[in-house]
Amino acid sequence: MKRKNKGPRYRLVRNILLMVFGFLLYAYAVQATQVNLRRPLEPQRQENLVNMMRELARPELFAYESETRSVHLTLRTPCPEQPLATQRPSEGRLMTLEPNCATTPQDRLTLYGEGFPPFARGSLRWHPPGDEATPRQLTTFRADANGNFTVQFTLPDVRISDEPQTIEVRELVGQNIVGLSSASIVTWERILETIFMALMASTIGTLIAVPLSFMAARNLMETVKGSLASIMAAIIALPIGATVGRLVATWLDTASLQLVAQTTALGLGAFAAGIVLIGSLIYFGPSILDSRQQSTRQRLLTQIRLLAVLLLALFNLLLLAYLGLPAGDWLRDNLGFFGFLGNLVYVLSDFTQLLFPALVGLAAIFTAISLGGRYGDEAIRRLEKQEVAAKLLTLLLAFGGTAVLVYGIGSGLNWLYQFENVDNWTTWPALIIGGVGALLSLAVPTQKQLPLGMTIYFFIRGILNTLRSIEPIILAVIFVIWVGLGPFAGIMALTIHSIADLGKLFSEEVENIADGPIEAVTATGASKMQTIVYAVVPQIIPPYLSFIFYRWDINVRMSTIIGFVGGGGIGFVLQQNVNLLLYRRASVMIIAIALVVSILDYVSARLRNRLI
Repeated sequence: MKRKNKGPRYRLVRNILLMVFGFLLYAYAVQATQVNLRRPLEPQRQENLVNMMRELARPELFAYESETRSVHLTLRTPCPEQPLATQRPSEGRLMTLEPNCATTPQDRLTLYGEGFPPFARGSLRWHPPGDEATPRQLTTFRADANGNFTVQFTLPDVRISDEPQTIEVRELVGQNIVGLSSASIVTWERILETIFMALMASTIGTLIAVPLSFMAARNLMETVKGSLASIMAAIIALPIGATVGRLVATWLDTASLQLVAQTTALGLGAFAAGIVLIGSLIYFGPSILDSRQQSTRQRLLTQIRLLAVLLLALFNLLLLAYLGLPAGDWLRDNLGFFGFLGNLVYVLSDFTQLLFPALVGLAAIFTAISLGGRYGDEAIRRLEKQEVAAKLLTLLLAFGGTAVLVYGIGSGLNWLYQFENVDNWTTWPALIIGGVGALLSLAVPTQKQLPLGMTIYFFIRGILNTLRSIEPIILAVIFVIWVGLGPFAGIMALTIHSIADLGKLFSEEVENIADGPIEAVTATGASKMQTIVYAVVPQIIPPYLSFIFYRWDINVRMSTIIGFVGGGGIGFVLQQNVNLLLYRRASVMIIAIALVVSILDYVSARLRNRLI
């Protein structure tokens, strides 16, 4: 059927309605955003802006040895019925304070100066009543070419007192540079902290984002499929793997701690023996990474060898961590300036020791899921001609897998919300929904290959999109509550956001690679891992490096912002100086941030041109 074309009158009415809608939308936006063009024209706001710009234009880069001349003018609080002015001549200079009193902090006072040297500079300070009161900086002044100036100011607060109060006019007579200012020193320390925060966050984020990017790539995951029985068997194996992993981690931790507790030499000997055993298991015998051409007995022996290599590697890793703790302490105390190397050894060892149970648990879970999925798929294939037995096996696995999944979700909700009756939120829903899932599995053909890879793809993509939607400053607030103020919280916030951002960018690059190399490698009978190594990785290295350098630039800028909420770096002290109206000190930090960003942009561009 031929589609009827819309006439010119319809298009005219449509365009008019769109323009009216756009006008109404922007009209409401102006009201919602409280646009007021008269506010920037207020004299007080313009004066505040000019003062701030003048302060920022004079960064406090150096420390000076100053020679000053001071004159004190009397100030009264509160003002009498008829306010007066105070004049004070001093060495050819004449200063007039009008009025010489204040009743509220909103009362404006004016100081006139005459007879000063051309372009003389100085400051005004208020001395509140009391001998122990701290003088307060009010404002600065600068004379014109004739040596005259006029400056207006207000008091930060008014303290009613009969005791004398004075306004000190401090004229700067001479200055000599004696070194870097405290602002420059603090800026140097914090800008290094900012750079290293960005570097660590980019590095750690990259290491985690790379494997996630493969699971978030549609072209790699859409070919990953499995039967319902294999999927449910993998889910059932998950808690089994977690339990085994916890037991193995506890046993390895106890064994390694006992060895190191005896003597350091015994621990080093056990570590060396472990390295020899690992090398022997890998070198002798058929490859432990490819068992497709082996018999069932050889495949079993290969899997036992692989498990032994994995356990020995984990044991050696934990042993190395226990040996590294005292070694790091000794190096930190005896290397002097290079003691930071010992601190690195200690932190890495402590990090390994703390995360070792999680590492073993993840390894055990991954192994259990792989074995469960493989044996579940093999069992259902063997029953290909026995439909009743295959249906029964799928029914049982579907019940167990669904129950385990629902029980895990219920346990998570119970941990978060702390329900009163736990069984109503864990056990009973698991059994009921498990039975429903088992019945629904009867409608699925036992040999049908379900899109397991696409399920993982959408799950990983959903996590990455959720994390990317959370601003780093919000993450910094969360981690500041968890680990306290400082750069550690900033590193964690930037790392999470880097994982989400790089994971998405990396996965899109994987999706855009050429299909020819993948088809060529697959045609040789290569496994999934070999296809990724030989056909995917060579194509993605250049864009990956480009994104990593670009992310480092972004993290440097972001670390400035998250410092405002206590996430460390130069942003923390920058916020303090801005809040205290110390714009000259803040100017030093703004200049440092601009220089660092420019230098890193140049360096990253050169590195990209050289490596890519």
